[in-house]
Amino acid sequence: MGFKKTGVMKYLLTISALLFFIGCAAARPWTTQEKILLGVSCLAVAADMYTTVDGLTNGNYETNPIMGRYPSNGAVVSVMAITQVATILIVHYWSDFRVWILGIKTGVNAGFAFHNTRID
Repeated sequence: MGFKKTGVMKYLLTISALLFFIGCAAARPWTTQEKILLGVSCLAVAADMYTTVDGLTNGNYETNPIMGRYPSNGAVVSVMAITQVATILIVHYWSDFRVWILGIKTGVNAGFAFHNTRID
């Protein structure tokens, strides 16, 4: 499945527009707690990415409508990496919500990674 069939291009355009509009805001420095949470969030995304690709290799299908039912490994890695980079940029400028957004995203990705390991 190509990017156009899965709607990834619309998704990327939306993220690009968001990043463009928040680019004018000033950011406060990151605290140690926020940096640790960011690292944990990146690990959760990596685990979700790995377990998704592994599940697809073993005959399972993807339920994320952005990627489609049987995305390529490149599509999985691209969508998850772009989403994580967009999240980092958003929380960098929306500093009052860093802990909340990173915490929720970490929980979601860790939950999906755990789910992926249970369906194999």
